[in-house]
Amino acid sequence: MRTTHALAIASAATIGLAAHADLVSTFGFTDLNANYNGLVFSALSQGALPTGGDITDYSAPGFQTASFESGFIGVQSITDVLFQMDIGNITATTADGTNGRIVIRDNDGDVLSGSFNGTWDLRFGFGFFDGEITFAQYNDAGNGIFEGTTNLDSFETPDGTYIGAISFLVQMPEWFSDAAVIENLSAQGDGILVTPSPASIALLGLGGLVASRRRR
Repeated sequence: MRTTHALAIASAATIGLAAHADLVSTFGFTDLNANYNGLVFSALSQGALPTGGDITDYSAPGFQTASFESGFIGVQSITDVLFQMDIGNITATTADGTNGRIVIRDNDGDVLSGSFNGTWDLRFGFGFFDGEITFAQYNDAGNGIFEGTTNLDSFETPDGTYIGAISFLVQMPEWFSDAAVIENLSAQGDGILVTPSPASIALLGLGGLVASRRRR
């Protein structure tokens, strides 16, 4: 299963420039298990749905992708994916997502972690989240090589701290409220990490960057 990243910015040429200068990683996961208990929203790989996805590293010449096979949980119990945020300031069609947390862990314990904040919009029965990753880093608690679950493709965990953008798409028959209970809805989550610099901040701002993905 191959995944291509289509970043919604000005043009393919701009993406190429960003990859050369500031782009560090992109990630995306489908069939995340989305849950909400009236306070906290989470989208994670543990649940009824067969989560799959990948992380692509651009920090070295060329790029390498670490793949997470669909339904990987149970293959290696240490491998998991978690996105979590508090939900507040709820209106009929909007909400804030705060204190966001990112945890993406590979087979032997290497972790991409981070924090984010953003906003939700309800449109045509779908919840759309656009957020800003305020801090992210790789922790080489395993072997320092991020290999996902397949061990077919991998990359050396880059050093440094990063910023970026993150988005979620969830079909929501019930909108956020104190009484709402959401369990195991299918969610898609995507993100991009860049080095903190004036150029990368401008890149993230182009057109209200949303990282979108197409499976083929």
